[in-house]
Amino acid sequence: MKTLCLIILLLVKNALGQSDFVALLDLKKGIEKDPTGKVLVSWDSKSLASDGCPQNWYGIICSDGHVISITLNDLGLFGNFSLPAIIGLQRLQNLSISNNQFMGTISHIGSIQSLEYMDISHNVFDGLIPSDIANLKNLVLLNLSSNYFEGLVPSGFANFTKLRYLDLQANGFSGDVMSLLSQLGGMVYVDLSTNRFSGSLDLGLGNSSFISSIQYLNISHNSLVGELFAHDGVPYFDTLEVFDASNNQLVGTIPPFQFAVSLRVLRLGNNKLSGSLPESLLQESSMMLSELDLSLNQLEGI
Repeated sequence: MKTLCLIILLLVKNALGQSDFVALLDLKKGIEKDPTGKVLVSWDSKSLASDGCPQNWYGIICSDGHVISITLNDLGLFGNFSLPAIIGLQRLQNLSISNNQFMGTISHIGSIQSLEYMDISHNVFDGLIPSDIANLKNLVLLNLSSNYFEGLVPSGFANFTKLRYLDLQANGFSGDVMSLLSQLGGMVYVDLSTNRFSGSLDLGLGNSSFISSIQYLNISHNSLVGELFAHDGVPYFDTLEVFDASNNQLVGTIPPFQFAVSLRVLRLGNNKLSGSLPESLLQESSMMLSELDLSLNQLEGI
């Protein structure tokens, strides 16, 4: 009886591995050009491990009969990245395919709920971010930068309690910037630069855990208006090191950043800021700035 159970268990395990194997073969069909030959050559249908999972396939890592990682960065791959093909990879934790020429949309990405790291930056993906992305509650890193995405960022980002790194730069995203930032908590790195975000930046109305954890915040090259931190002034940033709000349409005076005790880089250039430079920015006891850019504003005495 024990022998029969073991045989059944092995057959089930092999079948699960085979399903991941078939999914990757479907994905391979979309790759039209592979300059290095690493993928099309090594992704051989005859190269299987005993558990049915791909064996010695470039960029593929398996564990316990399941594909858990796809890493195909910097290979110059060209073609359609068929996301529906990999939806069946229910143990996939890492999807890293940056700096290629993959095209397509990311519809139904929310079906891969095991994802922890997703980097599809520097490709040719387009369309909207689907609302089901909110299902990816295990995400730690999400990098969609340098693609052709557009439209509003869905409201489900509040579900990303584990997310620490968010990079959406160089796309066509739009909408009120605080509608997105107010959803984020516990972030370390956020880059929203070079998009079409609008509205004013008032982090005093946002998530307190975001303010206490953020180290890098870049909202440059958008269409932000109004005064910086108009509601309650500059929040008490415990860890903020880089703040870039350059190339917007910000007005008013530069707020004192005396509560940004770790700030090293401050970029506010090419706005419509006026008034004089706050003394707090010049005091050695308050901050040790290594970079301060206030160029192309309407400041006095500079």
